[in-house]
Amino acid sequence: MDSSQTVLLRQNFDTIQPVLDNFSALHQLWLKFVSCSGDYILTPKTKPQNNFCRLIRAHPEGLQRCRASVRQCVHLDPYQAHLFPCHAGLYILAVPLHGEREFLGALATGEIRINNMLNDSREILKRVRDMNLNEVKLLQFYEQMPIKKHEEMLILGTALHTISNNFLKLGITHGNNLITQNHSGERARTECSFKDYPLSRSSQLVQQAMVYILQNYVQQLTLEEVARQVHLSPTYFSYLFSKEQKQTFSNFLITTRLEKAKELLKQNPSVSISEISQQIGFKDANYFSRVFKEIIGIPPGLYRKNLLENESRQTS
Repeated sequence: MDSSQTVLLRQNFDTIQPVLDNFSALHQLWLKFVSCSGDYILTPKTKPQNNFCRLIRAHPEGLQRCRASVRQCVHLDPYQAHLFPCHAGLYILAVPLHGEREFLGALATGEIRINNMLNDSREILKRVRDMNLNEVKLLQFYEQMPIKKHEEMLILGTALHTISNNFLKLGITHGNNLITQNHSGERARTECSFKDYPLSRSSQLVQQAMVYILQNYVQQLTLEEVARQVHLSPTYFSYLFSKEQKQTFSNFLITTRLEKAKELLKQNPSVSISEISQQIGFKDANYFSRVFKEIIGIPPGLYRKNLLENESRQTS
């Protein structure tokens, strides 16, 4: 059967539900089954999501950031469990589920606090301050969250990996499955391709970031700021950008500025090097000159002189 015509059967969800409920109750975690788009396909019926996450997800921007954190599972090694930070600074224990060719979803715990990876409450507030949430409630909910031991979570990760293998045996395997899920009540089909989906999605995010950089390179851009624009953590955004572009974020930003500098040097022969450095986002003209020489091979003043001499020879 063609992958565009197949659907993940509801019977499989009925089989998964008791596993999520029992695991969540036993370990006091909120274990969910998520899709490659970051949607919650199945959640525990016996345990609610923690109030901290519910408050953040109630905000549209918070919901998008949470989904972006969950989507990181798409790029994880399917042969082991992973413990990684979410956008708010808490941690997610996740096991990506892959068929022979496709990503099928992931088992992921609700965001948790880890004993030797604790974030200061002020740092937590700083990460979500732009959403203007109730900080008193947010801190209260944060303090109510239980703290888990790092070693304990690694053991649970192994257990989750074993469970995921059972899921694959239950028929959620084979690379042609689609996950049907839409939180508005309408049925929407989402194809999750192990080869195509992650690459196309990551490419889309990186392309969005590049457009933002090209439009704002004059500003004092940071990796953190651009990562926020595409709703990814700085660390994960840096990984995706380097993977897609074969260069780092900082290299791309510098190259973008220098290409614009070359245009300005050619188009505005009377404008000083200092002014041009300001126009492309460099605060320090001397630093701009050093970077220009290192990347282009010659100082910007000499580059401009060579351009003018070449133009003079061509017109004479």
